[in-house]
Amino acid sequence: MFEERNKAMNVSKEMVDALRMARWREWEQMATEMPKGQHILSVELLRVGANQTAVVLTIARNGKLAQYELRADAKGQNPRPVITRRDPKGCDDPQQPDPAPRVAAFAAMEAPAALGGDDDGSVANGMPLGSPPDKEPPDPGVIAVGSSLLETTFDLGEHAVD
Repeated sequence: MFEERNKAMNVSKEMVDALRMARWREWEQMATEMPKGQHILSVELLRVGANQTAVVLTIARNGKLAQYELRADAKGQNPRPVITRRDPKGCDDPQQPDPAPRVAAFAAMEAPAALGGDDDGSVANGMPLGSPPDKEPPDPGVIAVGSSLLETTFDLGEHAVD
């Protein structure tokens, strides 16, 4: 579905990746400027197919970034952490993306109508669910916050209005 929407909007994978990288770099800068402690920078709640939901928390902890993902059932219950790791080979030499797609991505941000959307469009396609960053093993506090957010958001039960 994501690929179909991108084709319809003429947005390349490189542009999406450039946006993700730009967002991650901005968070890195924010993290270094924040006081010591733990600060939530982003909470992203997603429906992943008909039977699964997810929450992605990006946290600045003592000047460093960490990202955590929990996946749950369709009602946001029974969450499980998602842990990803890239191949450690070559981790000391971060790859620099080609600047051309990055420039195009920033231009697209300045003129969203050019992509066939409007100013109030969803930002879900920019979620950093792949690379970067790795998803870290969550601590109990992250699990508690993520679990609560998932269930509160996706378990509408009898509160849903037809």
